[in-house]
Amino acid sequence: MSFAGYVLLLVGGFLLLMILGVPIAFSLSISAIFTVLVTGNFTVTAIFHRMVGNASGYTLLAIPFFILAAKLMNTGGVTRKIFRACSAWVGSVPGGLGHANIVASIVFSGMSGSAVADAGGLGQIEVDAMIKDGFDPDFSAAVTAASATIGPIIPPSIPMVVYGMMTEVSVGALFIGGIVPGLCLALACGVLVFVMAKKRNYPVKKFSWKEVGQATKEALLSLLTPVIIIGGIWTGVFSPTEAACIAALYAFILAVPVYHELGWKDVYQALIETARDSAGILCLICGAAAFSWLVTMLGMTRALSTALVSLTDNKYVMLLIVNIAFLIIGMFMEALAAMTITLPFLVPLMAAYGIDPLHLGVVLVLNLMIGLCTPPVGTSLFICAKTAKISIEKMYKAILPFLIPLIIVLFLITYIPGLVTWLPGTLG
Repeated sequence: MSFAGYVLLLVGGFLLLMILGVPIAFSLSISAIFTVLVTGNFTVTAIFHRMVGNASGYTLLAIPFFILAAKLMNTGGVTRKIFRACSAWVGSVPGGLGHANIVASIVFSGMSGSAVADAGGLGQIEVDAMIKDGFDPDFSAAVTAASATIGPIIPPSIPMVVYGMMTEVSVGALFIGGIVPGLCLALACGVLVFVMAKKRNYPVKKFSWKEVGQATKEALLSLLTPVIIIGGIWTGVFSPTEAACIAALYAFILAVPVYHELGWKDVYQALIETARDSAGILCLICGAAAFSWLVTMLGMTRALSTALVSLTDNKYVMLLIVNIAFLIIGMFMEALAAMTITLPFLVPLMAAYGIDPLHLGVVLVLNLMIGLCTPPVGTSLFICAKTAKISIEKMYKAILPFLIPLIIVLFLITYIPGLVTWLPGTLG
């Protein structure tokens, strides 16, 4: 069979299954198995070995534990204490609870590693508090959706775990590399909130040292979570996977014996939801493993790389193309699905241009997180619109100004690689 025939069978089959509504995970694996059966070039056993091999990676254990930690914290009152403390710290700055929203996302991002967990759990508390304090519902929802993008950039990060597993890049280095870009995101969004709050004359809380002391004391144990996780990885005390286990254990201790806000029935429900969500991610990884292996074996990666390299030999132009492509992909596809499908093609191509895979990983994750708050199918937009009880059309309009600082930071870290690589390099 010709090369074009392989492409038609594999890629065409995948696209057809997607159009028919088959979940992405199954579309990937079915198209790969079907191609092997029709061509007879490889054995189906090889495909299954690849799927099982990728699913058994030690690094992947971090995913269910980070998901569990987020669920325990969202249901255990931890997020309420975090938001109250952040509100006391920065509520007196013009923009008030808008800044508290962003700072709370920084803190919570050091626990969950998921933008959707941030928007769906902490976001409910943030939006309700902002509306109650006099902020417009659409503005409150937009700030929440935009700040949720910080979650998978500042460590820990579920997308970075998947990227590291697929590309053999150090997950710890990816985590540390996301710290500076995450803080840049927070600063950029904070500037916009400040400007819009002054223009719309939003309320500002009166600063109180007493409230700062009380709220900080109440949230102190919760605030220690990101310190423990990031500090442990930073100092080499434990690996990112071990950090996920510690995060889940610490979240359980806070929610059950310390704060007494969760019963065993709630913990059981969190475990069930974690198993369900983790299984979905694992199926996606297995399907992507089969698909990407066959893509490589059939020479598609090499052919695409050769074609693109012939277009331009300038790596900065290629980075621009990649950014535009992923911003568009993120508008229509879930982040992990987009990553697992495209990495087999992209990583060898970027290597040909001499682009650091660590730098590329953080750029891609931010790209796809922006997709979560970009119309028409951004998951965070639907979650925040429902939380604020506004129409999705109103949500689309409200989020547009916040896309500007997000995209500015994206291009800053794209063309100033040191923003990503300096801290991991400094820490060795």
